Amino acid sequence: MRKSFLFILLCMSGVSVYAQQVLKGTVKDAVSHQPVPGATVKVVGSAKGATTNEKGEFELNVPANAQLQISSVGFENVVVAANLIKAGPVMMQIRAINLVDAVVVGYGTQQKGKVTNAISTLKSGSLAPEKNIGSDFGKALTGRVAGVFVASKDGSPGNTPNILIRGAQSVNASSTNPLIVIDGLIVEGNTISINNINPQDIESIEVLKDAASAAIYGARGSTGVIIVTTKKGKLNSKPVFNLNMYTGVNNVPTSRHMLNTEQYTSAFMDARNNRIADINTQLANPDNLTPAKISQLNNERTTLQSQVNGLHMADRSTDWLDKIKNKNAPVSNIQASMSGGGDKNNYYMSLGRYSEAASIGTGNFERYTGRLDLTQQVADWLKVNGSINITQSVRKNISNPIVNAFNARPDTPEDPVLNPDGSLGYYVAQQQHPLGSMLDNNNKDKNNVYLGSLSADVKLLKELSFRSSFNATKFNGLTTTFSPASGYLGAFNKGIFKNQGTDNFSYNFDNYFTYIKKISRLGINATLGYTFYNNQLSYFGYDLNGFPKIDGITGGAAGSSYGSTFSIGSYNGNNKEISDAYFLRTGFDWEGKYMLNASIRRDGSSKLNADNRYSWFPSISGGWDIARENFLANSRLINQLKIRSSYGISGNIRPLGYFDAQNLLNATSYIGNPALMLGTLVGNPNIRWERTKQVDAGIDVTLLNNRLSFSADYYNKTTDGLMSNNDVSWIYGANSIPDNIGSIRNYGFDLELGISSRAGTALSWKVETNMNINRNMLLSLKDSLTNYGAFVFGGPMTKAKVGQSLGSVQVYESLGVDPQTGDMLYKDQNKDGKWDSNDLITVPVALPAFTGGTNITLSYKNFTIEALFNYVVGNKVYDFYEQTLRDYGTGYFGVMPNKFDVINQRWKQKGDITDVPRAITGVHGAGQTIDWNYRPSTQFVYDASYVRLRNLSVSYNIPASILGKAKISRARIYASAQNVFTMTKYIGFDPEAAANNGIVSSNMPNPRSAVVGIDLSF
Repeated sequence: MRKSFLFILLCMSGVSVYAQQVLKGTVKDAVSHQPVPGATVKVVGSAKGATTNEKGEFELNVPANAQLQISSVGFENVVVAANLIKAGPVMMQIRAINLVDAVVVGYGTQQKGKVTNAISTLKSGSLAPEKNIGSDFGKALTGRVAGVFVASKDGSPGNTPNILIRGAQSVNASSTNPLIVIDGLIVEGNTISINNINPQDIESIEVLKDAASAAIYGARGSTGVIIVTTKKGKLNSKPVFNLNMYTGVNNVPTSRHMLNTEQYTSAFMDARNNRIADINTQLANPDNLTPAKISQLNNERTTLQSQVNGLHMADRSTDWLDKIKNKNAPVSNIQASMSGGGDKNNYYMSLGRYSEAASIGTGNFERYTGRLDLTQQVADWLKVNGSINITQSVRKNISNPIVNAFNARPDTPEDPVLNPDGSLGYYVAQQQHPLGSMLDNNNKDKNNVYLGSLSADVKLLKELSFRSSFNATKFNGLTTTFSPASGYLGAFNKGIFKNQGTDNFSYNFDNYFTYIKKISRLGINATLGYTFYNNQLSYFGYDLNGFPKIDGITGGAAGSSYGSTFSIGSYNGNNKEISDAYFLRTGFDWEGKYMLNASIRRDGSSKLNADNRYSWFPSISGGWDIARENFLANSRLINQLKIRSSYGISGNIRPLGYFDAQNLLNATSYIGNPALMLGTLVGNPNIRWERTKQVDAGIDVTLLNNRLSFSADYYNKTTDGLMSNNDVSWIYGANSIPDNIGSIRNYGFDLELGISSRAGTALSWKVETNMNINRNMLLSLKDSLTNYGAFVFGGPMTKAKVGQSLGSVQVYESLGVDPQTGDMLYKDQNKDGKWDSNDLITVPVALPAFTGGTNITLSYKNFTIEALFNYVVGNKVYDFYEQTLRDYGTGYFGVMPNKFDVINQRWKQKGDITDVPRAITGVHGAGQTIDWNYRPSTQFVYDASYVRLRNLSVSYNIPASILGKAKISRARIYASAQNVFTMTKYIGFDPEAAANNGIVSSNMPNPRSAVVGIDLSF
C-alpha cells in the first residue's frame, strides 16, 4: 500500500512538472514605468519564446515551474519564475555603462573606465556581413572610427584598402599603414593581408591611436596599431550553431562616357586640320625657316593629310566602357560556426567561404577559411589556449581591360578579330580589342596562410600571473601567368609563362608577468615582459618562352626556352629579420577617480647595424573621472566625465629594407656565365629608427543614463629620422642610398558623438557620428624635395616638399585655355620666357583635411534599418587617365585612342571660353612641344571630396514564437547595399579609387553591391 501511495505521488509530481499553462504578462521600464515593446521572453532550457507587443504584453504556453528570461536592448536581462508573472508587471532596469569591461591593449587588457589613452573599439556587431560586404575587416572601419581614414584604392576582387591613422607619418607611401596584431600575432610584411582573417570570426577591433597606447609596440607602432581579437566560446554554455549567408551582385556605376563614332571622327579631323592650319601659317611666312625645317613641315603636312583622307570609320558605335563591365557580377558569403563550453573548457570553430567576381573585365577572388580555438583550464593555476586559422585564397583569370576600352575606336567590331590560324588579330593597326584582351587571362594567384597560436597562463600568486605565448604564421604563395602565342601579350615571344612563388614564416614569442593588486582604495597593475620576433622570407621564380599556337596549351611543359637571365636575381632571394624587446607597463588608480599609466620598451632589429640597433620607447598618461567625485556621484545627468592626457614615443622601421644598412652585390649572368653586379642601392650603416613623439589630450563624457556620449581628442605628433632614399651619383654604381632625411608633423582633432532614444520606446533610434580634422606638414628634409610613392611613367613626379603635406605632384601651373589660340597657358614661374623644370610647382594631393562618418539606426518591433554615411573633404587626386587621353596622336599602336566625352566641350574657334583646349597633334602652343596641351599640370588636379552612403541594410528578426516550432533560437533575414550613391564634384569614376600617392592611373572603381541574406542560430 505504501509503495502504491509513493507511486501515485511520483506520478502526480510528474504531471505537475510537465503540466502546461497559458501565461500572460507585462514588461515595463523600472524608471519610467512605460511598457517595453519588442522584449524577448524565453523559457529557460527551451526554444519556446515570445515577443512583447506595443503595450509590453506577451502570451506564452509554459510549464508550471518554468523559469523565464526576459531581454531587451538597453536593459539588464531578467530571469523570473513563471509563477511570479501574475503578481504584477516585470520591471527591467536600464543597463548602466560597464566601466569594468575589458579593453584589449598591447600584452593584456585594461578596464574601460581606467583607460587613459586614445583607444577606439569596434565590436563584432559592426562587422556583421550585411554591414561590410567585402573580403576584409579593414573596410568595416570606414566612417566608424574617428581618426581612421580608409580608402579602397582599387575595386578589383580581393583588393585590400589603404588605412591611415591620424594622417601619414612616413615619407614612404607604402609604409603609412598601421601595424596589425591578430590575437597577439604581429602581422607585417607584404605577404600577409588583412583579408586572411574572416571578419565574422572577429570579436572586437581596438585601434590604438596615440603614442602612449602604441609605444608598447615600440619600433612598429608609430603609424598606429590595430589589435584584432577573434571569437572564443563561453564557459558553461550550451553549444550554439550559427549559420550566416548572403548572395548578391556587384555593379560598377560609371558617369564617364567615351566618344561615339561621329564625335571621334570630329576630334580626329580637328586635331589634324588644326595642325595643318598651323603649318600653313608657318609656310606662308618662310623667311625665318631653314630649308630643312620647310621640308620637315611639308612632310608632316602630307602625313597628316593622308591620315585625314585615310580615316574610314564603320557605321557603328560601341561604348566599350559599358561592354567590358561584368554586369551583376556575383558576390556571395557563407559562414558556419559553433561555440560553447563546459566548466573548465570552451571552444569556437568555424568554416567560411567568400567569393567575388570582377565587376569590370574578368576574373574572381575566392577565399576559404577555417578556424579552431580551444581553451582548457588544466588546473586552478594553469590555463592553456590553442588556435589555428587556415586560409586559402585564389585570384584567377583577372583581366582589367579598362585601358584598352579607353583606347579602342568606337567602330571596333563587337567580336574580336581572329587570324586564319586562330590567333587574335587587329581591326585597325595593332590596337588590341578590349574583349580580345579579356581572353588573354590565364593567371592564378594562390595563397595558403596558416595563423596559429599556443599560450599558457600560469597563476603564480593571487595577484601575480605569467603568460607565455607563441604566435606564428606560415605563408605560401604561387603566382602563375600564361600568355599564349595566340594572344596579344605572348605574340612577340611565342608565348610567355611565368611562375613566381613566395615562402614566408614568421613568429613572435611573448613572455610576460602581470601583477594586479588592490590596496585599500589604490589599484595597482603592472606588466613586465620580453618578446622575440623572427621573420624569414624566400621567393623564387622563372619564366619560359616559345610555345606552339595550339588551343588548350596553358602550362609551362610546352615551353622551349627560358626567359631573360637578368630576371633571375629579382625572381629569387632570401631575407631574414630578427628583433627582440623588453617592455614594462605600470598603472595606478585611486578609487577609479585618478589614473596614472606609464610604459617603456627597448626594441632592437637586425635590419640596423649594431651601433643603432636598439632604442627606447617610453610613454606616460593620466586621467581624472570627475563623475566619480562625491559632488557628482549621485547625478542622474552625468554618468561619466573623464579628462585624460598622454605623451609617448613610438617608432617605425618598416620603410627600411632587410639589407639597406649594408652594401650588397646582386647575382646576375654575363655571356651565359654566373656573375655579380652592384645593386641599385648603396647601403647606409648609419641609418636608424624613425621616432614619433605624440601628445594627446582628451575628454570622455556620458550623459542622460548613457543615452548621450561625447569624446574629443587633440593630438600633435612629430616624427624625426624619416626613412627614405636619396639619389646619388652613378659613380657609386647605384642610384640611391637609404637615409634619415627629415621630420614630419600631424596634428588635429578626433570627435565622436552618439545619442540614442530612451530604452523601451516602441520606435528606438541611435545616431553615431565622428569626425577627424588632420593637418599634415613636412617640417624638414636634407633637400627641399623627396620622392613619395611609386612613379607613374608619363605622369607627374610624386614628391614630398618641406612646408607642404605629403603626397604632392610636381606639375605646371595651368592658367586655363587661351580664348584666342585654344592652347593651354602655363605660368612662367621664374619669368625667363621658357617653360621647363624650373617652372614646376608641387601641389598637395592624396591626404584629406576632414574625414568622418555618421551611422543611423532605426528599430521598430522586429525591423531594423541602418544607414552608414562617410565623407572625405579636402582630398585631391591627379587624374592620369584624363591627361593621357588628351593626346591626339596615333600612339604606340598606330591608332588615335578614344577620348572621354568631356572633349566635346573643347575650344573650336576664337573667343570660345572653355577649360578644354583645342584638339591638335604635333608641336603647338607657346612652348612648341607635342605635349603642350596635356603636360602634367594643375588642369588634371581635381577636388575628390565626397559624401557616400556606404551601407544601407534592412533586417527582420523572426519572432521567437514562430521559431520555437522549428527549434531555432534566432533567425534574421536581411537585405543590404553598399556604395549606394556618392555625391561629388569629381568627374572621374570613383573619388575613393586612387593610389596612396593620390594618382588615378589604372585603378578600377569600387563596385556597388546588393545582397540578401539570412542569419540563423540553433
